[in-house]
Amino acid sequence: MISVAAVDLATGRRFERNAQAVMPAASTIKVLVSAALWTAVERGDIDPHRRLPVSATPAPGGGGLLESMHLQTALTLADLDLLMLAVSDNAATNGLIDIVSMDAVNRLAAALGLAHTRLRRSMMDTAAAARGEDNTTCAADMVALLCALARADGLPVRACRRVLASLAQTQHTDIIPRYLPPGDRVICCKQGALETVRHDVGLIEEAGRRVALAVCSAPPADADGLARVAALAHAQVAAD
Repeated sequence: MISVAAVDLATGRRFERNAQAVMPAASTIKVLVSAALWTAVERGDIDPHRRLPVSATPAPGGGGLLESMHLQTALTLADLDLLMLAVSDNAATNGLIDIVSMDAVNRLAAALGLAHTRLRRSMMDTAAAARGEDNTTCAADMVALLCALARADGLPVRACRRVLASLAQTQHTDIIPRYLPPGDRVICCKQGALETVRHDVGLIEEAGRRVALAVCSAPPADADGLARVAALAHAQVAAD
């Protein structure tokens, strides 16, 4: 199944297909983790300059940069957030989850009305996943989260800016951006992939227009197919 949701934030024009279908979230859950981190920073509960040694963030597998760094290297929480969103570093994500807490992430999901989005396990915790304790989301929830970040709706303004700044530096740009029409734009996006799913979610800013878009698939569709679906959804809501 492929599910898609898109909304033009200015006009409210929407496009959805199977948007409420609940799937394993894969790495798209990291957007919510980042939002919870920076919300806690804005409340004064977490110091983003606190340093965490690489030895305290053991590599869970699945790729990332931390596992290649010297064990005595100590990065700030802000650094870990950038690694989590820009290169989808799983060790950085798990370090942040330990500090922010799963409860805080899930409370934020509830506060934002993300009914189908929940963090239940750390990255690459295959034992938890086998027990059915998987992280979940849906295309509609991801678009709602992106809209909240774009509008600073229910989230501190500076927290939203930090999340989107890291998302804008993503190194994974072969799905949502692939078939969009030519033009100057900023795309803040986050992919997620497991053996069972492939997703991409993003906020597209261009010529005064902002479009939040999510394409999700289970079993995983190929990247090119998802890119074509994303372009069609974008055209549906962004047409003049």
